[in-house]
Amino acid sequence: MKEIFKSLLAAHKPEQVREVIMKIGKAKYRFEPVGNRKNNLATINIGTDPAAGVTERITNAIDAVLEKEWIDQEEPTDIKTPRRASELWFNIEQGKISKISDSNDERLRSLSPKVKVTLTDSGQKTKPTVEIRDLGIGLEPEQFSKTILDLNGNNKIGKLHLMGAYGQGGSTALSYNNLTLIISRPFFGDKRKKPKVAWTIVRINPGDVNKDKHEWYEYMVDKGTGQPFVTEIDDKEFEPGTLVRHIMMDLGKFKGNMTAPGTGLWYLAHNYLFDPIIPFTISDERGSKPVNRTVTGNNRLLTNTDFLDYRQEVPLTFKDGKVIIYYWVLNTTGDNPKTRIKNYVMPSQPIVITFNGQKQGVIGNTLIKNDLKLPFLDNYLIVQIEADNMDNDSKRQLFSSTRESLRDTSILEELKKLTLDTLAADDELKRLDRERKQRYFTQEDTSALDNLRKRLARRINTFLKSSGSGNSVTATKTNESHNSEKLPEIPVEDPPTFFEIVTPSPKEVYQNKSFAIKFKTDAHPSYFNKAETFVAFIEPQSFGMFTGTARVVDGYGLAHFRVSDETQIGDEGQITLELRPPRQKSFNSAVDVVAIERPEDSNPSGDGDNKTPNIQVEFVDRNNPWFQENEWNDLSVAQVLDDQDGVIIYVSAENKNLTKLVARAQRYSEEAVDSIQNKYLEHISFYAFMANKVEPSKLFSEDQESLQGEFVEKLRDEYLKNASETVCGMINDFFEPIITESVEKDSVMT
Repeated sequence: MKEIFKSLLAAHKPEQVREVIMKIGKAKYRFEPVGNRKNNLATINIGTDPAAGVTERITNAIDAVLEKEWIDQEEPTDIKTPRRASELWFNIEQGKISKISDSNDERLRSLSPKVKVTLTDSGQKTKPTVEIRDLGIGLEPEQFSKTILDLNGNNKIGKLHLMGAYGQGGSTALSYNNLTLIISRPFFGDKRKKPKVAWTIVRINPGDVNKDKHEWYEYMVDKGTGQPFVTEIDDKEFEPGTLVRHIMMDLGKFKGNMTAPGTGLWYLAHNYLFDPIIPFTISDERGSKPVNRTVTGNNRLLTNTDFLDYRQEVPLTFKDGKVIIYYWVLNTTGDNPKTRIKNYVMPSQPIVITFNGQKQGVIGNTLIKNDLKLPFLDNYLIVQIEADNMDNDSKRQLFSSTRESLRDTSILEELKKLTLDTLAADDELKRLDRERKQRYFTQEDTSALDNLRKRLARRINTFLKSSGSGNSVTATKTNESHNSEKLPEIPVEDPPTFFEIVTPSPKEVYQNKSFAIKFKTDAHPSYFNKAETFVAFIEPQSFGMFTGTARVVDGYGLAHFRVSDETQIGDEGQITLELRPPRQKSFNSAVDVVAIERPEDSNPSGDGDNKTPNIQVEFVDRNNPWFQENEWNDLSVAQVLDDQDGVIIYVSAENKNLTKLVARAQRYSEEAVDSIQNKYLEHISFYAFMANKVEPSKLFSEDQESLQGEFVEKLRDEYLKNASETVCGMINDFFEPIITESVEKDSVMT
């Protein structure tokens, strides 16, 4: 059996595993159904994402390392979270790898080898063998059926120091390949026992098509014991811990080069384990030279990156628990800045909800583009909502057992609203959006363009009125914009010398909605993280509640509140913020608040100013940053953005249909060229505006939300390409009258 075990340990291809089974001989083994039930296909196949299955294996491996340390620590009963365990046992501040700034830190070097994920050659290029190896607690033979081969077990539900409990477990990973090896040596601490290794092979049984409705999963056991096989072998050949090897696994899009953006194991590990409890190692051994990387999580990479313009951290009360909203704004320096987001998240799903660092679900970028009206931060803004301290009832309603998507409940809607309100209160996000907007404007204006905008506005007004989508837009010059200059930095003083609320009084707020109070100070930011040095009062208390304080940046901060359900329109209150530096005088500042009717409540028909934005038009050529960063070409037509100031329509001046007309007009005069371009600009802008009015929610169901953004953009692109051909065809047919009109106008002006 030692030789058989060594053959098993070296098996990475299906034929090698089958050879091991033949060596064992049918007389010595039988197969038992996984989960102790033959009808296990539905449970194991519940997942739809192979990456989520691999992630479950990784979290199980991390739990095994935590459990081993728990045994070493003599099984303490006061560890309530895995992050607390990581802090106490591994000396990682708050259990956050992001707190370690040095990539060569000894803690990273010593911990990362304890969990390793490896891709090896399976014999089929598109389906690598995936191995997850941990140096953790390990398993005894009789534990296999109760843990790693159990379905919907409860072995972790009472162990608060472990990550697992809400997931389906690693069993979903079995559904993406036909053969899986599981090898484990238990760790006994000081209780020395014989150095035995337990092992088994899991396979899919196709059944009999004449008798069985479907297949099932089963694992090999020793006929004599009814348990996985056991082999005595030295620690040097297999250290305590567990190895799970999925032979020829279908990883979907993650089968490629390990470090490929968005499609490699590196992206899988960081995106699905956004902020892991401990670091781990990934490796690709399919090439001539193995590639190894240490995974520390997106949170750490984003916190320490050189590609950041801004980052923020906002701890908030949510129901009976708490959440922390982290967000980062990537800068626009370096090569291909607009695609850099792919190193961290899917561009269409940049808002990630995590529990114990593992991704539980995502929210699409429509919240950034449409709800927040920050289109110039799309592809640059990344948000993490950490639910580690969320109350159990909210987690139950929010998390699904596969961790592949969030449950569509009222809790999800409330979490979206909280995120929206929190980001909307941050003026720095608005400033950055406006600052980036300026990069794409030529700041050039002519009377012809001004007249064009007015004609376009009249045309759109007619459309809005007839469709019931609103009643008017106004034509705004492209060079009109709000100030995007950054507030001056306030140097820190110790002890502090001032603290002041800068939100105008009274602050208008809405019933059952979050809001923020702005302040400035020269106090150290750390004062605002502690209840003993920063206090918020709201009078009367029935008006609402204090929910948390954002990280103070450059002397500017936000205190977040929520108006209660009982507060009525017209009710008034007062908020007082008090800074209490240790052994120093306290500072306080107050602001009045008044509850008013929400605009949407006073305008239930949907008509009115809130539906009628200003409109701007920008003609961009290949030298414009917008053209370059969006990788436009001669087929590109237009794009519409809703921002804080109105609607912006970018129209390509390089479209191949237009350039043909321009080349023809150049034979006449510059005035003819301008006339042709303006005619095209007006018509294409109108078509682009109408296409942008199509709401994805009318085309897709709720469970297709992740597909909406990308698919609708493709539909709009195709629609506009057809519109461009149509408009240019019409202009070509009426080319002479258009040219004649422009020449006559020029003669009159002369």
